[in-house]
Amino acid sequence: MTKDRFRVVVKALITNRGKILIGKKKEDENHPIGGEWHILGGHLEKDEDINEAIKREVKEETGLDVKVHQAIDTMAFARDGKEKDSVQIVIHCEASDMGAEAKSDLEKVKWIRPEKITDYVHNEEAKRIEERESQSNFIEKLNKMPAF
Repeated sequence: MTKDRFRVVVKALITNRGKILIGKKKEDENHPIGGEWHILGGHLEKDEDINEAIKREVKEETGLDVKVHQAIDTMAFARDGKEKDSVQIVIHCEASDMGAEAKSDLEKVKWIRPEKITDYVHNEEAKRIEERESQSNFIEKLNKMPAF
């Protein structure tokens, strides 16, 4: 029996002052979410600690330091046959400040109110946020928090 390998994707649902940070990938027809808004993150490298991977990815993409809080959701998925099967871990992180800059493969970054997240992120990510109970409950809790 052949065992297929899953890649592991770590996603940082980054908050600060009641808002969520999202990024827009640079246009790239070879990237499954090129040109689209998304929750920041990337691939876990071999022998890398999950919390360190989140911190590394956020720093590479935005220049921000984050405090890792807890896993919100874990799931297996493949995006429209454009990607390999993946295990995705969504982790709540808190940014040290709101001074994010688009770096690495990002075109833009933006802080948004939680209730607007599905208006921005690509359709498949929006669908996961709406349909995955742990993610939708987390966003609902964020919506109830005051913005500073």
